[in-house]
Amino acid sequence: MGFKKSLEALVLVLQLATLVTTDDLVHEPGRCVTYGFHPVKSKSGKFYNVYNGPPKRLDDSEAESLIKEHCPLYIGQPICCNKAQLENFANQVKMAAGFLKHCASCWRNFRLVLCQQMCSPDQSTFMEVTGSTVISNITEKKAISFRTSLTKEYAIKLWESCKDVTNPLFPGKSLDVICEKDCTYLGLLRTLGDSVEKGGRSPYHTEYRIGNTADNKIQPLQADVLNQCNEPTETDIACSCDDCADACGNNSTDKVTIPPPSEPFQIFGMDGIAAIMGALYVLLALLIGLHCLCRWVVRRGRSDDDSVSSTTSFDNVKKGLVKNLKVKVVTKGHSIENCIANAFHWWAKICCNNPWKTLIGSLIGIGVCTAGLYYFTITTDPIKLWSSTTSVARQQKEFFDHHFAPFYRTTQIIIKAPSLPPKNYFIASKQKDVNFNGVLTYPALTAALELQSKVENLTATLKDGSTVTLQDVCFKPLAPDNMNCALMSPLQWFQNQKKNLDINRHNRSYLDHLYFCARNNLSPSDSQNTGIPCLGVFGGPAITNVVYGGYNITDHTSDPNRTITSRTTDDEYETSQSIIITVPLNNHVSDNTAAQAWEKEFLKMMKAYKSDIIEVSFSAERAIEDEISESSFQDLYTVFISYGLMFLYVSFTLGKLQLSCGSNLVQAKAGVGLAGVLIVLFSVACSLGIFSYLKWEATLIVIEVVPFLVLAVGVDNIYILVQALQKDPPKTVKGVPKQVAVVFGRIGPSMLLSACCETVAFSLGAMSTMPAVRNFSLYAALAVFINFLLQCTSFLSVITWDLKRQLSSRYDCFCCISNNEVESASTKKGIVTIIVEKYWAPALFSSVCLRAAVVALFFFISCASIGVMNKIEIGLDQTVALPHHSYLGDYYRDMSSQFRVGPPVYFVFHNNKDSWQRFPRRSAQDEICLGRSCSDNSALNYLKDQSKISSYSYIAMPPNSWVDDYFSWLDPTFECCRLYFNGTFCPSTDRTSVCYPCMKKSDGDRPSQQLFFKHLPDFLKDNPNAEYCAKGGHPLYASSVSFAHSRQDDNRPIAVQSTYFATYHTPLHTSADFIGAYKRALDIAEEMSNSVTNMTVFPYSVFYVFYEQYLTITDETIVNLLFCILAVFLMSFILLGLNLGPALITTITVAMITADMFGLMYVWNITLNAVSLVNLVMSVGISVEFSSHIVKSFTMSKGKTKAEKAYEALVKTGPSVLSGITLTKFVGIVVLAFARSKIFEIFYFRMYLGIVILGALHSLVFLPTLLSFIGFTNNIRDRAREGGFDHVTSTPDNISPTDSGVNMKLSPASSHSDNQNKLSSHHIARYLHTNTPHSPNGYRPIPTQSERPQVMSYTSPPKKSGSLPRYVYDEDTTDIGVPV
Repeated sequence: MGFKKSLEALVLVLQLATLVTTDDLVHEPGRCVTYGFHPVKSKSGKFYNVYNGPPKRLDDSEAESLIKEHCPLYIGQPICCNKAQLENFANQVKMAAGFLKHCASCWRNFRLVLCQQMCSPDQSTFMEVTGSTVISNITEKKAISFRTSLTKEYAIKLWESCKDVTNPLFPGKSLDVICEKDCTYLGLLRTLGDSVEKGGRSPYHTEYRIGNTADNKIQPLQADVLNQCNEPTETDIACSCDDCADACGNNSTDKVTIPPPSEPFQIFGMDGIAAIMGALYVLLALLIGLHCLCRWVVRRGRSDDDSVSSTTSFDNVKKGLVKNLKVKVVTKGHSIENCIANAFHWWAKICCNNPWKTLIGSLIGIGVCTAGLYYFTITTDPIKLWSSTTSVARQQKEFFDHHFAPFYRTTQIIIKAPSLPPKNYFIASKQKDVNFNGVLTYPALTAALELQSKVENLTATLKDGSTVTLQDVCFKPLAPDNMNCALMSPLQWFQNQKKNLDINRHNRSYLDHLYFCARNNLSPSDSQNTGIPCLGVFGGPAITNVVYGGYNITDHTSDPNRTITSRTTDDEYETSQSIIITVPLNNHVSDNTAAQAWEKEFLKMMKAYKSDIIEVSFSAERAIEDEISESSFQDLYTVFISYGLMFLYVSFTLGKLQLSCGSNLVQAKAGVGLAGVLIVLFSVACSLGIFSYLKWEATLIVIEVVPFLVLAVGVDNIYILVQALQKDPPKTVKGVPKQVAVVFGRIGPSMLLSACCETVAFSLGAMSTMPAVRNFSLYAALAVFINFLLQCTSFLSVITWDLKRQLSSRYDCFCCISNNEVESASTKKGIVTIIVEKYWAPALFSSVCLRAAVVALFFFISCASIGVMNKIEIGLDQTVALPHHSYLGDYYRDMSSQFRVGPPVYFVFHNNKDSWQRFPRRSAQDEICLGRSCSDNSALNYLKDQSKISSYSYIAMPPNSWVDDYFSWLDPTFECCRLYFNGTFCPSTDRTSVCYPCMKKSDGDRPSQQLFFKHLPDFLKDNPNAEYCAKGGHPLYASSVSFAHSRQDDNRPIAVQSTYFATYHTPLHTSADFIGAYKRALDIAEEMSNSVTNMTVFPYSVFYVFYEQYLTITDETIVNLLFCILAVFLMSFILLGLNLGPALITTITVAMITADMFGLMYVWNITLNAVSLVNLVMSVGISVEFSSHIVKSFTMSKGKTKAEKAYEALVKTGPSVLSGITLTKFVGIVVLAFARSKIFEIFYFRMYLGIVILGALHSLVFLPTLLSFIGFTNNIRDRAREGGFDHVTSTPDNISPTDSGVNMKLSPASSHSDNQNKLSSHHIARYLHTNTPHSPNGYRPIPTQSERPQVMSYTSPPKKSGSLPRYVYDEDTTDIGVPV
């Protein structure tokens, strides 16, 4: 940090050694031009005497040791300097050593050029005095200016040996500090020689002349005395690859190349997945076309009057059954269906005959479950939401927090001034005009300083009444020596004082100082301009790429006359569009109450801040959590409105409108609708309560999504059950329980099918490692199942009471009021039923080609959707989670466009326990460190190489290495590590006490194991000193080492247990950048682990814990959805009576809806993340609800052909699906479009809308057409009805033959004739065209009663082993869904 001051002193040494008038000087070998110090001192330092005599020998051993150390070229020779000069020189180069000594050749050359000009015995042969002054009463002359001659080769060789030397304290090169990023060999000489008047740093001007003088009196210095950087010195090895490109060999910068990208999966030059799906679709299209062709050929072969008799149809079916079905499977499947139907009928009778007991029992169960809400907690902690406790990144974060310290809490302000014009200003030090953007002009800087002062003076109040200031919570890197906060701001370059902005010195203004400090953050004094330091008041630098934003980074080519340059890019800092104020606050693992209170006050102040000059965007650590929490709770109102509208819709559409108001009040179903919605809410509450008992924290996703899902499932069941009872209502109040039980016995299996499929599917979704997905799946599975249980209990009680109320002509919701003049319930069909029955179904089934085209179109959409799945972006833009017009939206946009440095990244080295003792050993150090004696393949050298390909590695700069800095700190040359005479540590800031170095020069360049651990804690506590020691490790490394301690003495470390080395990522703007940076960091850490022995390396950055999920989210999505779909298949197969065909068709439909959701995400640019994965899992469940009832109705249909069955299923069940799920959900979804947060708009409104639209289209368009082609007709009821088996058994014998429900009567053989004429075909015939020989839909019309076989029921003798169940079926009772 004190290098600038040291440099100025060195320049003074260089100049004062030569300043003598040339009038009477003799220039020949063996003569000096200066010797000793002039008696008169100045503020700039000591002056040299003019001396033109011969050189003198040293007569002091200490002086000789100094010559041996710094100027070995003149050992044993008479020289032109004395002991005082050598001691002064040794003190001045101590600071320079911190920047250059790690490259031995550069360090030797740098000191040699100074030694030659200060001590060379032939000083007069290459130096001329161009000015001197005489002070009265003093005989010695004082030099004021001089000229030094040197060859061009000398200047270039000096510069080349140091041009690549890295700055150990700050990213960049050491010479950048000297030359202000314009460091060619000419720039270096000009910077060293220019006086203050010419824009330089020295009070004296030195002219460096390249070549000989005209009279050859002056001979230039020759380059042969200098070393190249890859050459060893007399006492040390050559510079390392890190500091010398020529020393890299095969590992040179040019050899560090970016690996070629992996080849994408392609087939014949096309995207592989798209090509496969295209081929699959072509195959499916050919199969569909072939099927249609075969159908057409068969139809052409028939005569117009061809009518296949029932017997022929029966014979064909029988032949197929005998050939393809196993009797055991058929028997078992029918037994399952029979048992389920009987169980639902039995259960419904109990509930309906005891409604009060059922309801009270249900309420008790609800009460017990919801009592767990006492323990209910909701989390908005992003880490708990998105990262599992078993997550590697989360465990690594916890390891980092425990062994080191949590990363700082960051508060930031981004300041722009778009209304202020740029200012053109002449920079004297560069002799050029520079355009400063408006935000860097005086009005903007003063406004920013005023705002910064307000931030620094903020005070917050805690709940106990105590106050918190910034000083209480901020990060202070140099405490206790410097108690100022490390506030990063360009105003630190002005010491945060307005008076320094007003300085005008030597016609140099604040803009000169800005220009200088932007390139010299470490300068303790800008002596050439304002005279104030660039170092901040907290003792550290305000780093330019942290405090400036939006500046240009342009490539440029050096002047051809400046033949050598080490830089190909430059940052045009003056084009900055913003200045950034960053306030790091201390972070703690447990309690951050004080910091959060201060942040809350900060946000409150910033929200109210107004300025006519500057625009601000801002954030604090707690800001995003506050915004998400606030917007989510506000969006709950939107959710409640959505549920309210759905309730009103359900209540309105469940009843049947009459002409009179009184009749409408009787026929209304508002109470039933309210009960259904309350059951949904109770289901969710019970799910929350049960998990609260288990101490599970809920999330806002659970609160917002699960009720929506359960309502989708529950409402559809309500519609089906209520409308089935409206179609076949009880005649008397006493007959209500019996009729409800009959209808529920028929409807219940379909409800069970959808509930079980959804519950199992959601339960499997809990396999996800993402807490948000896992919690949603578990809460949803339990809520859906509880909703099903409550519908099977409480809702049966409610519907029983409602039917009794209706039959008693009492008003809905006002049961005490009756109306005896009520019209009978309307038998007119609803609008939805009319649309489906008269328009939609006939149109869809009007042509085989149309149905084939529909199937082909849907398959095309699904194939195309799967083809683009790999093109869906992964991640979640932070702005999406924010409300519309949130102040954080401006901040994140500015952060993306303005930041020129990315987040810090730490590479953590953790020793295995048995190898803790290895670290002090040199071999272990060589595997890690960066220094010149370290291995070229060391871990940190590999990391440094990665920074050279930052566009690929996302590593912006080489790492800071405490190991190398610790070795330098121990070096006795620097006098950083010193001890009092009592053996205790002497801080580098203590220059008043007498202390001695910790190490001797004879100890070598590295400490012994004992010394290593003895002084390492002192190094980590020692603050750097700008004047004496810049290597103190406290600011950078205080928390970077975790020790293993002795059991006998906790204060005595015996090993380094773990440590980290920090660097920065490049600026990261998108989710893809963050994910890519994390992936590369993992790869780099793995390579580093391979380069060290018995140590594990892992990367850590604050954002890794949130982005780890995206490394596996693709696999998790595929696995979760596949398991959910597999669960749908298994449950469908079992609950459809082991009927493979319908189970497969249900699964195909659900899979296609899910696949189409991916296509929708691609079209709408919805990214794949935990939120969208939750919705995808939910889409599987809702898809089951859309498709299962249609399929169940198909299997129960009595149509003879697949097309007849599909038509009947669509007409009977389609209206319930359309009104019960589609329109209900659509009413609720529309409201979500008005939610405040974008996450609701994108991930809930759009995806929910997509689920509903796709589900409706597939269930009402695709599924019936697919069933008409490949639907399976060999179900039990078909075979029983057509006589495929000789005998059928029955269900409960207490259901009378006159029951209008499932007429499954145990019939002895004698009852055959009684039941023979019970079967009617009018329910099917009314939906089909029977007025022509062949209806327009292409299949034979249903035969009339007279055309049918007269034997329509079947009886059997006593059941034999292996025979089928014994049933009588009534055609009128096979409905699953009923018209609205």
